[in-house]
Amino acid sequence: MTALYRAVYDDLRSAIERGDHPVGERLPSDAELSERHGVSAITVKKALDLLRGDGFISRRPRVGTIVISDVATVAPASHSLTHPLVGLIVTNFDDTFGTRIIGGLLDRANASANLLVKRSLGDASAEDRLIRSLVDGGVRALILQPSSSVYIPPAVLELVTKDFPVVILDRVFDGVPVATVCSDNVVAGQQATEHLFSLGHEAVGLVSSDSTVSTLRDRRDGYVKAHAMHHIPHDDALVFDLVHSTTPGSTASPDEDIDLLEAYLRARPGMTAVVATEYNIAAMLRAAALRVGRDIPGDLSIVCFDHPDAFYDPLHYRFTHIRQDQEGMGEAAVDLALDLIRQPRAVRKVALPTALVVGESTDSKR
Repeated sequence: MTALYRAVYDDLRSAIERGDHPVGERLPSDAELSERHGVSAITVKKALDLLRGDGFISRRPRVGTIVISDVATVAPASHSLTHPLVGLIVTNFDDTFGTRIIGGLLDRANASANLLVKRSLGDASAEDRLIRSLVDGGVRALILQPSSSVYIPPAVLELVTKDFPVVILDRVFDGVPVATVCSDNVVAGQQATEHLFSLGHEAVGLVSSDSTVSTLRDRRDGYVKAHAMHHIPHDDALVFDLVHSTTPGSTASPDEDIDLLEAYLRARPGMTAVVATEYNIAAMLRAAALRVGRDIPGDLSIVCFDHPDAFYDPLHYRFTHIRQDQEGMGEAAVDLALDLIRQPRAVRKVALPTALVVGESTDSKR
């Protein structure tokens, strides 16, 4: 025998799909539905919860129950909260940044969710298609590392308005009520810059890519804040943000960027230290410094973000770097996604602390 709430759910779903209740229309009140179907208020609530879980309706206090879609956005079979299917879309990953995040995601998901992983390579249109494909495939929640913090995929905006669980990873969308998990990049940028100040450097540059993500913007804000906190004038001429090859999907080569960095260093002979917003940028800076005859760290100190692991390699060069809790980011993203499945409006923003790891690329100013 079909459960009463399931019968109410089937009836309302069929009515929505037929167009009896068009998108944008308010459904009858819970009391009216209870009387119409001859069931209790609890039974109606369970039926409406299923409809909301499938993406058909939105329920808001003082507004009521609104039809927001005439097609399901979640497969009906995924109503169970036991190991729900969670979609993950990343731009790219390597041993410097991303691999350990995925490790944290997988470790946390092993006991609580099934993870379906996709990669966008920084292509915004591909990103939007992947989001829709995962939702059509029945994921209960989406974890997304977007290619940009300026351009918000239309599919994300649609899901957020439907209270569909979305977690933004390693990025921040200003003004959008969506869960996020990332490092505290403002503090991290300040931390990297202040380490160089502590070594006596004052002419400190900043080198970044041309990517439009909040991560890099926040690191630059921390770099500027450190100057203000230490009463050291900030010289915008020491900032270079036109590295191309490290951006996912870019066709630029590292050699082209090293040429640009060589010119950058030659034009700034008084600069004694640099904050590089990525490990690969630091590696290219080191190559450019060798070209212009500047020793690291004797003539130029470098602090970067992230660093590939080396299980055992005594010859492996170690930059002084900011270490992010990548495993923690992955674990927190899964936890946020599962929380949102249970409570769609439990939107939280998590910013994890970072740590400075001193390596071979920094020294006191000579």
